This record gives sequence, structure tokens and C-alpha cells, in this order.
Amino acid sequence: MPFILPDLDVTTRRLMLEEFESDVASDRVYISARALPGTGSAYLDAQRAAFGGGDTDSLSSALAVSGIFADRQNDGKAVNVAAAAAALGDGQFVAYYVRAVCRRAIDEERELEIFRGQSTAEHRAESDAAVGSRRDPSELLSELRAYSQEPWKFSVGKVNSGLAVKLV
Repeated sequence: MPFILPDLDVTTRRLMLEEFESDVASDRVYISARALPGTGSAYLDAQRAAFGGGDTDSLSSALAVSGIFADRQNDGKAVNVAAAAAALGDGQFVAYYVRAVCRRAIDEERELEIFRGQSTAEHRAESDAAVGSRRDPSELLSELRAYSQEPWKFSVGKVNSGLAVKLV
């Protein structure tokens, strides 16, 4: 199910791509532990295409057929490619979307509100508590940039929590 991202427009997409290219240039793009060596170009290109004109679903679909995922994890377990692609696609798209909306909030002197952009089967208590709250866009942007390679350390909503932000 795609995310509802109310501020996904030309301006936000441009800022998403700027944030992404900054991470690429600094070698700070999150790489899945399930990714095969030598598939970085396909991974980066799929993100560029989605950020420029797609959504969470188009990124997940592109990643699922890109050949970036190994058949087996390091522990020998089979990789569910569709599930791995959906988790990675949603996480990456929303992370760069939120970073772009933070930049817009700063530039436009607006506030950010956390909301549930996607329904999830189970809600974590800390995610539910964050819904409706407001965050300082500069602090949130700094945190997202700092944890671009460790998204599980992000304080507001764990990866794939269904949370996003919107301009208010």
C-alpha cells in the first residue's frame, strides 16, 4: 500500500534528489545487508527514478526486479525479495521525503506535523504517541542526515512504522 504523502510535489521531489545526491557524493546512502555486491548502480538509479517521478510502490517494484537482493541471507535463510524490496523502498522513499519536507519547512518558515502516512498491521506505542506532534524541522533534518546509514536509530517512528510528516 502506498504512503499518503501530501507534500509530494515538484519542489519536494527536487529537494529529495538534492538530499539523495548529497548522500551519494558522501557515500552515506543506506545499503541493505541483503544487497548483492556490484548492484549499487541499479539501487541508486531506482531511487533516482522514484524520487523524480514515482512513489513508494514504484520504488519497491523497481527494487524487486532489479536483481540487487541475494537469494539467501548471511545466516542461510531465504530472502523474500518482494518483502525486502517493499521494506527498503518504503524506508528510503519516506526518509528522503521527510528530509525534503524538513527543508521546505525551514525555507518556507512553516511547521511540521507527524502523521500516519500508511496503515500498518501493528502500531508501536511510541509511533502512536508521535502522531499529531510537531517537530523542529532543523533538528529532525539533522537527525535524519546523521542516521542515513542507520535508520533504525531514528527517534520518531522506527523504519516502516507508517509515519511521515506534513507541512502545517
